[in-house]
Amino acid sequence: MPTKPRTPQIFFGRDAELSQIIHMIFTNIGSHPARIAILGPGGYGKTTLANAVLTHDRVREYYGPCRYFVACESISSSGALLIELGKVLGVLKGSSDSLWSRIHTSLEAKECIICFDNFESPWDQAEDTRHSVEELLSSVTEIRRVTVLITMRGTERPSETQWTRPPLVPLQTLGHHAAKEIWMHIADVYNDHAEELMKAVDYVPLAVNLLAHLSQTTPPTLLWREWSSKQTRVVQRGQAHRLSNLEFSIQLSIDSGRMKANPRAKDLLGVLSMLPDGMHMQQLDKFHGILGDIEIVMCLQVLQQCGLINLNGERYHPHPIIRHFCNYHDLTSSRYKVSLEDYYLTLASMILWEAEPQQYGEMVLEVNNTKAILLGLLESNYENHQTLIYAILSFTELHRNIGDLSDKLIGKAVQFLQENHGSTSLLIRCIQKWASLYMYADDLNSAKEKLQEAERLCSSSGGNDYLAQILKDLGTIHLSQGAHHEAEASFQRALRFCEAENDYLGQGDCHYGLGGIYLHLGKYTEAEASYHKASHFARVANSSIDQASAFSGLADTYVRLGKFNEAEASYQQALEIDKAVNNVIGQGNDYARLGDIYIRQNKFTEAISALQSALDLHKLANNILGQGACYSSLGETYLEQHKLNEAEASFQKAIELCRAANNGSGLGYALDGLGRLYTESNEFGKAKAMFEEAMSAFQQMQDTEREKYSKANLDLLFRKMRQGI
Repeated sequence: MPTKPRTPQIFFGRDAELSQIIHMIFTNIGSHPARIAILGPGGYGKTTLANAVLTHDRVREYYGPCRYFVACESISSSGALLIELGKVLGVLKGSSDSLWSRIHTSLEAKECIICFDNFESPWDQAEDTRHSVEELLSSVTEIRRVTVLITMRGTERPSETQWTRPPLVPLQTLGHHAAKEIWMHIADVYNDHAEELMKAVDYVPLAVNLLAHLSQTTPPTLLWREWSSKQTRVVQRGQAHRLSNLEFSIQLSIDSGRMKANPRAKDLLGVLSMLPDGMHMQQLDKFHGILGDIEIVMCLQVLQQCGLINLNGERYHPHPIIRHFCNYHDLTSSRYKVSLEDYYLTLASMILWEAEPQQYGEMVLEVNNTKAILLGLLESNYENHQTLIYAILSFTELHRNIGDLSDKLIGKAVQFLQENHGSTSLLIRCIQKWASLYMYADDLNSAKEKLQEAERLCSSSGGNDYLAQILKDLGTIHLSQGAHHEAEASFQRALRFCEAENDYLGQGDCHYGLGGIYLHLGKYTEAEASYHKASHFARVANSSIDQASAFSGLADTYVRLGKFNEAEASYQQALEIDKAVNNVIGQGNDYARLGDIYIRQNKFTEAISALQSALDLHKLANNILGQGACYSSLGETYLEQHKLNEAEASFQKAIELCRAANNGSGLGYALDGLGRLYTESNEFGKAKAMFEEAMSAFQQMQDTEREKYSKANLDLLFRKMRQGI
C-alpha cells in the first residue's frame, strides 16, 4: 500500500458522504481541526472514500503535499503504529527513543491531514494494546494543526479522542443506481442476471466490484447459477486478500479480536442468520431462555461493534451478505439449531383461536422467522413428518389470517409428502389448506382445482373423513361465483355426510353455508332458520368461534330485512363471544359490521368509533384484508357526511392495502367508492377511471353483481356529464 493517497478510479454512490466530510474538515479548520471516523462493515468502501477525501480539490489545495496515508492493516501494536507513522512522515531515521518527538515536531510544523486506514487492526487487540493505541491516536489528535481521519470496521469509535460532532454515520450499502454504475464501469456485459447478482449481494461495493471483474471472463448468467449453489464462495478473484476475496473479508470481521474475546457472539451470529426477520427487542428474554448460555445483550453489542449486524427499527439483523456467508458455512452449532427448531415448531403448532394475547403477539412477531424455519425443516427432510406437517397446517391458519396469502410453504409441504410417500390424510389436509389460501386471495378457480384434487384423493383412498369439509369449501366457491344451485347441492351433500357421522360441528358449518346461499337469493326466512340451526349446532359442539359466526350471519339477515336493532344485538352477541375467546380478527370483523349498520342509520359518530376499533384490531393482528375493508367503510362514512378530503384519503388507503393483499373484491369496492366521490366533486375524468378500474376488478373476480353496480354508477356519471351538471 503506497504511503501517498491515490485518486479512486471507481467512485460512485458516496458523494453525500464525501461532501459531508469535506464540510466537517473546513468548518472550523483554524480552531478545531476535524477528527473523523469512517466506519462500516468490511467491503463497504471506507478506504476508497478516504482516498477520495485526501485527493479532493479543496483538500489538495489547502494541505498540498502534507496529506498522509498510514496503512494499518498489518499493524498490531502501538509501537508498530508509531514506526509506520514515522515512516510515512519521513522522520524514521534517528534514535527510536526520540521518534515521537520527531513526529510531534513534524506535525506541529505545518497544517496537515493524516488518514489511518484499517485502524481496527492495531486497535482491536487485547485491552492493554488497545489502550496504548488509543493513547497514541489521542496524542496525534491533540496537535492543533493536524486533521485526522481513520477508517475502521464496525460501528465503535476509539475512545480518548474528541471526535467531530455530529459524527459521520457508518457507511451503508450502495443504492441500485450507484452499484450499476460500478458494474458498467468495469464489465462489458450487463443484463438481468447482473441485476440479480447485485441484488443478491445487497449492493455491497466490494462484492459488486469483484462480480463485475469476474463477469469479464464468466458471463453473468453462469455467475448467477454458481451463486445459487455456492453463495459467497463465488465472489473472489483467487487471492486470499480482503480486497479480492469476499469471504476472506467477511472472515476478518468474524475472527476479529472482539469476536475472539466473546466466542458466544459467533454462535449468536449463526442463530441470527437463520432468522430472516432477525431478533425483535421484545423477544430478547425469550431467546435467552431458548439459547441458555448465550448472553444475548452482550453478544448483540459485540456483533454491532464489529459491523456484522444492524438494529433496524426494533429488530437485530445480520447484514444480508453476512447472513449468506453464515448459512452457507453452517455457522450455527447443532445444539442451538435444535433448540431454535423446537421453539418455532412449538410456536407454529399453537391453535390460533386458543392463544393468549401475549402468545398471539409473539406468533405475529415471529411469523416470518417461523416460516423460514419450517421451510428449512422441509428441505432437511425432517424425520417427524406428522409433527412438522401439523405445525405447518396450524401456522398457515395464522399467516392467512394476518393477510399473508403466499402459498410457498404449503406447496412445499405437499411436495414433501408426495416425495416421501407421506400420509394420504395429511396430504388431503394440506391441499385443502392450500385451497383456503386461494379462496382468501379471491383466486377461486385455483381454489376449486385444489379442492377437486383433494376430492379425488378422498375417493381413491376410500376415506371420507375430509370430504364434508371439501364439499363445504366447494359450496362457498360456487356461492362466490353466483352458482347458487351448485352451492346448495354441495352444502346439502356435505350435510348428509355430517349427519351420518353425528358431526355436530360439521352440521353447523353446513347450515351456516346454506344460510349464506339463501341470503344471496333473498330467501330471508330460510336464511334466518339456517343461521339459527348453525348457532344451535355450534353451541352443542361447544364451538364459540362458530357460534359467533352464526350470530354474524343472523345479523346480516336482519340487515337485509331492515331490522337494524336486531342486527345490532346479534353483532354484539358475536362480539362478546369473540372477546371471550380472544379472537382478535373476529372482534375486528364484528366492529366493522356494527360500523356498517351505523352508516345505514346515519349514526356517523358511532360508525367512525366502531370502524376505528375494527381498524385497531386488524392492525394488531396485522390483517391487511381487514384493514382495507375498514378504510373502505370509513371512506363511505366520510362520503355520506360530505367530508371529501377524509373520504378520499380513506379510499386511497383502502386501495393501497387491497393491492398489497391482492384482494380483488376489496379493491373494486374502494375504487367504486372513490369514483362516487369524484362524481360528487365534479372530477369526471378521475371518476370515469375509477369506475372502469372497479368494473375490471369485479370482472376478474367474476362478481357480476358488483360489476353491474359499478357500471350503473358509470352510466350515472355519463348522464351527469351530458347534462353539464
